[in-house]
Amino acid sequence: MAAALAAAHLLKGFGRVPTAPVAGVAIVVGCLALVALQLRHTRPDPVPDPARAGWTAVELALAFVAVGALDVSIGLLCLPAASLLLERRRLLLPLLAAGAVLVEAARAAGVRDTVDMLLTVALGGTMLYAVTTLALLATRVHAARLTLAASAVTDERLRIASRLGSGLSAGLAEIHDLAARREPSALDALIAVARRTLAAARATAAELRSLSLAPEAASARALLASAGVAADIRIGHREPLGPAGTVLATVLREAVTGVVRVGDARRCEVSTDERAGTVMLRVVSDGVRTAALGADVLAGLADRVREAGGSLTAGLEPDGRFAVEASVAAAAAPPAADPPELRTALGLYYFLLAVFCVKALLFVPAPRLALGVVCAAAFCAFQVRFSIQDATRHARRALLASAVLALLPLPWLGRNWIGAAGILAGSLLIALPLRAGAALAGALVVAAGAIGGSGPAAVLMTAVNALITCVVVYAVLRLVRLVRELQRAAAGLARAVVVTERLRAARDLHDLLGHGLAAILLKAELARRLTDTDPDRCRAELADIVHLAGRGQVELGALADDSPRLSFTTELASAAGVLEAAAITVELDDEPVPAAAGAVLGVVLREAVTNILRHSRARHARIATSVAGGSARLEVENDGVPDGVTAPGSGIGGLTVRLAEAGGTLAAGPDDGWYLLRAEVPLD
Repeated sequence: MAAALAAAHLLKGFGRVPTAPVAGVAIVVGCLALVALQLRHTRPDPVPDPARAGWTAVELALAFVAVGALDVSIGLLCLPAASLLLERRRLLLPLLAAGAVLVEAARAAGVRDTVDMLLTVALGGTMLYAVTTLALLATRVHAARLTLAASAVTDERLRIASRLGSGLSAGLAEIHDLAARREPSALDALIAVARRTLAAARATAAELRSLSLAPEAASARALLASAGVAADIRIGHREPLGPAGTVLATVLREAVTGVVRVGDARRCEVSTDERAGTVMLRVVSDGVRTAALGADVLAGLADRVREAGGSLTAGLEPDGRFAVEASVAAAAAPPAADPPELRTALGLYYFLLAVFCVKALLFVPAPRLALGVVCAAAFCAFQVRFSIQDATRHARRALLASAVLALLPLPWLGRNWIGAAGILAGSLLIALPLRAGAALAGALVVAAGAIGGSGPAAVLMTAVNALITCVVVYAVLRLVRLVRELQRAAAGLARAVVVTERLRAARDLHDLLGHGLAAILLKAELARRLTDTDPDRCRAELADIVHLAGRGQVELGALADDSPRLSFTTELASAAGVLEAAAITVELDDEPVPAAAGAVLGVVLREAVTNILRHSRARHARIATSVAGGSARLEVENDGVPDGVTAPGSGIGGLTVRLAEAGGTLAAGPDDGWYLLRAEVPLD
């Protein structure tokens, strides 16, 4: 931008070289030196203050030598003026203005010309100062985006901690205290508390998970793949959704479950879209029997969607496929306040338009002053509407009207109206694709020179002045958009990390605490059955419950901090103990696995054991681990295959997603009369 502000003075210097070589070369060298001195303000690590003061003195001396001794326009003083603003030496600005007035007085310039030139210095210096400052601030905003994301994670963890700390923490503490008494008479109360706490943990996990459609979409993909249905999932909404996500997640889960349960579909498409504050979900499948049963299956769900202020429809598409469509109003995001950088950039552009109006009207003849005021007001209104507010309706007509206002009044509104052409040219570079904008801006600058100049030299200088204004306006408007883009990027990153944090908490709450509470409940019920027949075993089970409750309290605290690290050895011993407590004979073939892989496989092991206890009639189980070929493998199988094996549920779907995040795979299904779950995780 400094080069653009010095361009007109450079051209005049080159023009003087043939007639006055020494003066011409001196002007060119002086302008280039002033531009080079401006580069020091763009350094991330500025030089020490004494050195900066010295360079500022050199810059002032060069500028005044050029304007005083070499008869350069005082507009060149905008460069040292910007340096004084950037280095906070504002007390020297009145001295610079006084020097400029003295130079103009020596040239016998009129008051109007002097005011015009002082406005030029003020505008150029302010623009250069603001653009340099804002560019540095935008860089800092860009660098701080991770800090903003980390702050969003911290806030979300505090909210999650407050949500978890009330019921779950008190429930675990009560379980621990009741089990620590080692009294069979406390088992009924212990079982009641364990059931209540487990229900609360599952409800909280479901609530955290369902606030976003992302995990349900991932589970749907895994569920469809396990059933041999080709899945095409397209997500077109922004997360997090809030309460709308809870409703739509239920619709998605029920619709996909219906497709898998009926079992005749070969392809299923899931898509979401967001328009005018409404999130729409579509689940389309090609199953014939799904179409026959789908409407009845989803009838009850439609009432729930209506209660949330949305709508749900189900029926056949023209191509014969069955479609489920649900729409719910998304929670309105709180209006984001404009950052200081954006407010400064907008204020800078308004200042530019205000100075343009004052400068333009200075030289308008009195009989045409009313015309000048109307043209200036209309032109600035178009600029604010379409350059700052980014309005697109009637944009082409507005640009055409701006072009007419910029060029047509030139012969009647005086020499300073040429700034309108420059402002419009800069706006075209922003509003249009680069090639089209550059071509039109160039044509506009040439047209302004031809209309506003009366000879070859005047035409060239008029075009150059319009080009300088174009570059200045483009820099300011581009900076406004850059700050807005950074603001949107930071907000998007914050939303993404909040969703990730919620999903992490929901996943760990289900995988860790939920399974631990399920084990506590199982052991408590076993202890109650052993109260009269085997008191020693009953007390041993109570001791295990004390240990499990203590571990649950530690895991609950870790949920609000970061993802807990599981010890696979501990998980394996706990799994074997829980299965044996349920009278299931366990065979272990446990080769040691690295800690990182073990942390993932430990979660899989918990889910596998829970499924054995809840969904099978197993009497024998085998748990095996191995490390080979750069990956760690876990196999859990049991002989309790039910008569009708259903498709994997959301637990297996969630584990599939979790393993995929770690680069691993999961497979589950009947295998030669047994049910086998196999998980592999790469060691790297």
